Amino acid sequence: MNKPYTYDDLIEAYSTVGVRRGATVILRTDLLRLGPYEKRDRNSILEAHFNALSELIDLKQGTLVVPTASLSLCNTDIPYDPDNTPSETGLLTEYIRRKPEAVRSFHPFVSYTAIGKNADYICKDVSRHAFGPETPEARVVELDGLCVCLGKDIRNMALIHHVEHVMGVPYRYTKEYMHPISINGEVSIQPFYRHVWYEHCGLKRDGVRKIVEELKKRGTSILKAPIGKGFVYSVGARNFYDECTKILAKDIYIWLRVLPTSRPYQK
Repeated sequence: MNKPYTYDDLIEAYSTVGVRRGATVILRTDLLRLGPYEKRDRNSILEAHFNALSELIDLKQGTLVVPTASLSLCNTDIPYDPDNTPSETGLLTEYIRRKPEAVRSFHPFVSYTAIGKNADYICKDVSRHAFGPETPEARVVELDGLCVCLGKDIRNMALIHHVEHVMGVPYRYTKEYMHPISINGEVSIQPFYRHVWYEHCGLKRDGVRKIVEELKKRGTSILKAPIGKGFVYSVGARNFYDECTKILAKDIYIWLRVLPTSRPYQK
């Protein structure tokens, strides 16, 4: 039976996968897979992870970024309030979003929150698109950030969707959403964009398995360290992006399990 993990375990594991002073770290989490922490109350667990990351990164020198998406708002009339709409991507991301120094990007469905040296650069004045140029994912790549997956492996990284956008995968198209936005109590309707699937094409996800296999063949460094009952993984954002663009250039459908059964985009 695994013993509860400790704060020292967090420091060791995060250090092993490359979290260091001055780094830009983009974090995805599934805390349940790690099992119990030495202190059982929720706030102590969240505080421990945040403090360990902050200690290693030194937020005066580096930056911590988390996804704070609110996809349940999509296709609804519920206003998005960047200051108050909760994150739907895990307890730790919501804990970080609520920090007074946190900066959140402006997208009602696919937002990111950052704390630290480059928080403003990563999350302010961004594109209205979920992915693509001038989005938080693009800026993390530009800053040579480190993608860290806690309790998840790198197949769960959203960076692959940024690559899909940039490479113009044919099974997705750009959809415009006119969505209500609440700023200081005033609501306005504003346009935002997502790269969505064509319907009725028989699309099935591969779970990024083939892409990860190809990355390993190419020698991409994917680090792994144990924490409690689970693991933490990391990969360099720029290396992942560069290699995945090459992979999709050779096989534009590699993200899919099988080829589309129909292609409405075909002329």
